Amino acid sequence: MSTTDNNHLVNNDNEPQADDSGLIEFVLPEDLPKELLIVKDEEEHIVARPQPLFTDELLPSFILGETDIRVELSHLLMLQQAAIALLAQAKREILIVTTNLEHERFDNDDFINALSAFARSSRYATTRILVADASLAVTEGHRLVKFARKLSSLVEIRQLHEDDIDSSQPQSWLVADDIGLLRCINRDPWQGSLLPKGTPYAQQARGRFLEWWERGMEIQDFRELSI
Repeated sequence: MSTTDNNHLVNNDNEPQADDSGLIEFVLPEDLPKELLIVKDEEEHIVARPQPLFTDELLPSFILGETDIRVELSHLLMLQQAAIALLAQAKREILIVTTNLEHERFDNDDFINALSAFARSSRYATTRILVADASLAVTEGHRLVKFARKLSSLVEIRQLHEDDIDSSQPQSWLVADDIGLLRCINRDPWQGSLLPKGTPYAQQARGRFLEWWERGMEIQDFRELSI
């Protein structure tokens, strides 16, 4: 037998070997780390849910879907905290209709952090936003737009169809889990209402939202904004 033939009979320990059954043994490469880490995508990173600010002067304590009360909201801070409280308790879906993304209410870190925590709380959590007039957010920038662009699979924003915009009665409301309903009815002064257990009203608002969403359009200017 030649030297070349003998070399073919020598097994290389670093190569997979076949046994008599025809199966090939898999040998791990020597340069693999001792521990393998699973790194999740940033969009699936779960962050802590915020604690709503419940006080007698600001917002009474409530449980989404259980507390059957109507809360009258008489200033901007109450509206802000009501939205955060719903985001802190919602489990499945947040739907928002807004006139112009309302900088005073939504362009702040507290709201964005609460929305981020909800959106990342579950892979099934859905956030959809319809805006009537996006021009102010385009010209001045908006944290919500930046957040939605960063996590586009978790938060979607569309432009309301012109047929669904009522300039005489601007629409501004939030539906949480088809149960809770937060409405802003005036901005000067700020006024609104909160129904933590407003199921029939929330379902009606959700049905209207879904109809509008189908007619809504992608806002190209949001895609082109620099962040």
